Amino acid sequence: MQRGIIVNNFLLTLLGFLSCGALGVMAEYNVTREREIDFIPLYPEPRIVGGTVAKDGQFPYQVALNIGNSFTCGGSIISANYVVTAAHCVTSGLVPRPYPVSRLNIRVGSRFYNSGGEVVGISQVKVHPSYRRSDNDIAVLKLSKPLAFTDNIKPIPIAKRAPADGVAVTTSGWGLLRNGGSTPRELQYTTMTALSHNNCRRRLWTVSSTVLCLAPRNGNGVCGGDSGGPAVYNNELVGVTNYVVGGCGSRYPDGYANVAYHYSFIKNNSDL
Repeated sequence: MQRGIIVNNFLLTLLGFLSCGALGVMAEYNVTREREIDFIPLYPEPRIVGGTVAKDGQFPYQVALNIGNSFTCGGSIISANYVVTAAHCVTSGLVPRPYPVSRLNIRVGSRFYNSGGEVVGISQVKVHPSYRRSDNDIAVLKLSKPLAFTDNIKPIPIAKRAPADGVAVTTSGWGLLRNGGSTPRELQYTTMTALSHNNCRRRLWTVSSTVLCLAPRNGNGVCGGDSGGPAVYNNELVGVTNYVVGGCGSRYPDGYANVAYHYSFIKNNSDL
């Protein structure tokens, strides 16, 4: 069992995502009175909780990321040649290393994760050089060929500023409408509330400045399998889904890679 991060003297469960398998692998972080975290791999209860079914073309920037033939994570189109996702979606191992690009592909232009649209290969993976579990959990993928934009395939601009405290942010992914339900094939979306870094720290006690926190509304939120997917405000990509705290749809904020914080990394590793 691997020992982890030092945190405040409080008992909670932090569910952070790792890649592997059709739904991704979730990790549970138990904060003990010894002020350390035990790392325990789990298979997750997958995806968005409290979501609504998306319409065709409603989220044209959303992609489904596959490892081989297995759906693993979400992602966002940022140009004809590049997609942004979570680093844990495209890496494996205690010292994270990217999967071979031959194993990775994305499905674009469909609200179904396993049919429709077009499947495109990946030619290059750029993981943030300072990626460590819940910090800097972001990666840029270069596509094997340029996308042809349509009503169902479009890029989303990346934000230069984090959303203000209290504004409504939309997240999307292939997820459950409720805990314990079956896995729908159709894309789901839900609305969360953005928190300032200071406000988030008051709720989570310890959170990196690389993370954007979104608070649930009435028990909604993301869960395993939504990883890597978009959080959008004012038609800009503001976050990349990373982890949940205290279980899917809990009262704690969810963690997203802060796109504004990582603006230079994204721009320097793409054609923006």
